[in-house]
This record gives sequence, structure tokens and C-alpha cells, in this order.
Amino acid sequence: MSDTRPDPDKRRRRVLLQLRLGRPRPVALAAAILVARAFRSELESLIVEDPTLLDIAGLPFAQEISFTGRRSRLLPPEAIERQMRSAAAEMMRQVEMLAREAEVPVRRTVIRSEPMAALASICHAEDCQAQIIAFTEPLSSADAPLLHRLFASLPGGTGLLAVGPTAHRSTGPIVGVVDDIDHFDAVLRATRHIFEATEESRFALLMAAESDAEAEVMEQQARLALGSDDAIDIVHARVLPNAPAMVAELLRRLNAGFIVSHFGGIIVPPDGDLRELTAVLQSPLLLIR
Repeated sequence: MSDTRPDPDKRRRRVLLQLRLGRPRPVALAAAILVARAFRSELESLIVEDPTLLDIAGLPFAQEISFTGRRSRLLPPEAIERQMRSAAAEMMRQVEMLAREAEVPVRRTVIRSEPMAALASICHAEDCQAQIIAFTEPLSSADAPLLHRLFASLPGGTGLLAVGPTAHRSTGPIVGVVDDIDHFDAVLRATRHIFEATEESRFALLMAAESDAEAEVMEQQARLALGSDDAIDIVHARVLPNAPAMVAELLRRLNAGFIVSHFGGIIVPPDGDLRELTAVLQSPLLLIR
């Protein structure tokens, strides 16, 4: 008799799309669906209802002011809650329509909590061995502590998918950035998955190191490991540590449609900020452990 139980690895694969009340960035939605399709994952839309809004609405001075500023009215919590639910439903319909077109399974989850607490609760409530958290709001220069907190507090299989404020495309060359040969296999696997879910004919691996000599050695090691794989372009570059402007210029010249890298490397260093990165990041960025 054959074993008809579901594969546990497949049950654990999902892209958790964090939706806040507002207009989600189209490039972020497209990237999340692409990643879900690439990793054969379900897409879970997570609506986070911030209770702070309802608390403010309950205060006696909270009022809704018209566009002209001539009229105002009290803002009851019930009205705010209805608006929140209506906006959430509209966002979810949009996500579900895009997911159906891409043949990606999707489900809904609504949590009323502070955003970080909401992510932590849903991630720890299930086995999240293979999970990617996707943000629909762009990264800002002040978000470095948030990324560090997420990677420090969430389960080991968690990756993060983000876009910058100037991001406008999720098509074009797929680029995996390797700055430590120990991360080569993980970056290669993730980059290849993304590539195979697109219509691109080739993808690139960028081997980056502090010196030209070290970068060349990494490129040679990559070529030996890959053999004659005609779908991959392998290049190398010298990138100094703690030089965000140098990294930003490198990403700009790559003109990538999608970037894969590991967290804590040259793209998002463990103790750096995101100012230079967010200024030039025009495509989605997948950060893996």
C-alpha cells in the first residue's frame, strides 16, 4: 500500500505576505507571487490590524476632518474598524486575483496586534522551517534594526523579501550575490529557483570579496563546482567592507531584475545601515540565512 500522507517539507513551505492598511506596492506583490511560484509554496496573506488606531479613535479629541478642513466629526472606533476591514478585504481580493493567475495557492490570516508581535506569533505557531516573509511596504534607511530583530527572533528557515522605495521592476536579470564561499550553495539554489520561475534565458552569480585576488579565486571555485552550465554567467568584483556606497554602485551597474543574497553580508551587513542600499535598490531583494 502506498503512503498517501502529504510530504511534510511541502506543508512547511509558504510565503507570508505582510499586508498593512494602505496601498501595497505592485512590485512587492509581484515579487512575493514569483517567489511562491519559484519555491512551490503557498502564499499566506497576513493582515495586521494595529490596535493603536482603535485606541486613538476612542479618545475624545479624535476627529475626522474633511478635505476642505471646514467640517469635522467624531471618529468612533466602530467606524475605524469597518474601514480597516473594508481595506483589508480589498487588498486580499487583489492578492488572490494575482495568485490565481499565477496558479499559486493562497489563504488569509487576520491578526490584531503590533506588527512585530504578529509576525512572531504566526511564525512560532507553526513549523516554519521553510518560510519567506514578504513586505509590501518599501524598506527605509531606518529599517536595519527591524531586519536584525527578525532574523534574530524568527525560526531558522526564515528568509526576507523586500523592495526599496525606488523599486519599480521584478523582471530582468536574476543575480545571486556571494561574498562568502560557504554561502555559495544556498545562494545558488535560491537564485536558480527564482530564475526557473521566470522567462529569463540566463542568470548571474556575482562573487564578491575584499580583494581582486580573493574574488578571482572565488570565481574559479564557482566555475569548478558548476562545470559547463550555460545558463549561468559568473563574474567577480572587489567590494570593501563597510563601504555601502561601493555596494550601491555595484548593484546599480548590475541592473538586476531580482537579487538574492545572504543576510549579514555585503548587501545588508550585520552592523550597517540601509541608506545607500535603499537609494538604488530598484528590484526585489531576497535575503536568506
